[in-house]
Amino acid sequence: MPEKVLLKTPVELYENGWIQKEAILYNDAIMVGGLNILFKEIKDVELTSYNGKTAIRLQTNNGEFFLNFGSKQGQIFRFLTFNLKADRFAVYFISPAIRGGVIVSDARWEKGYLAITENAIWFLSPNKQIRIPWDNLGSVGKELKTVNKKQRAVLKVTHVEKNEVITSYVLCPETTLELLDQYINQLLDRQKPREKLSEIEEQILTMVYSGVDSAGIESILGIPTEELNRYYDRLIELGLAKVVKIRKEIELTPKGVNLVNDAMKKVVG
Repeated sequence: MPEKVLLKTPVELYENGWIQKEAILYNDAIMVGGLNILFKEIKDVELTSYNGKTAIRLQTNNGEFFLNFGSKQGQIFRFLTFNLKADRFAVYFISPAIRGGVIVSDARWEKGYLAITENAIWFLSPNKQIRIPWDNLGSVGKELKTVNKKQRAVLKVTHVEKNEVITSYVLCPETTLELLDQYINQLLDRQKPREKLSEIEEQILTMVYSGVDSAGIESILGIPTEELNRYYDRLIELGLAKVVKIRKEIELTPKGVNLVNDAMKKVVG
């Protein structure tokens, strides 16, 4: 049983509706009503919306819990992110450094941690708690970058956030950098589909990543909409893409044709 009480506060727990409880924050666990959650059992934590309220989602071996701490939400979320079950490395980081291909003007190195969990990697500092789900992670690799007028090896991390490509950088001793590069890429490889993509499927993925729309892809590859849709279906099935918009193709009815004819007559006079 945990001993050191850090905070007692009202909380709402979702159990077929939001129910008022008391939360007690200990040095190694959080107790909500009769529910005791050890920090070492927290596999994932996320600030999200749930049933009309902002909530902290906790994922443990025993399931998911949604909690609303009201005015203390940010404070407790920050505390939980620093204490969830994770491999944690002391680093300096910039996140985001580049957003949508544009350098973020006020980006600065921050002292903090790179934390790795089953579901995400985290950039953690007193000011930032950035969660990047594995599904949103693009690539990770080493790069030379000028830091304090010296060339240093850094870890370049790209990920997608709200349809924008974000680039972040990690700075740490080279032995740690090497370890992180190998470790994260091994975990990324586990997320990749076992099936090999065809050359055209890889081209389509690259063009979508670069912001080329469906009409542009059809034009570049010289393929009809139906064929592109079949490629899209396979990429969605493999978990490499998701539907964000359904495009409609229309043809005019006789009523529409008459309307166009009338409009053209007006133009011609």
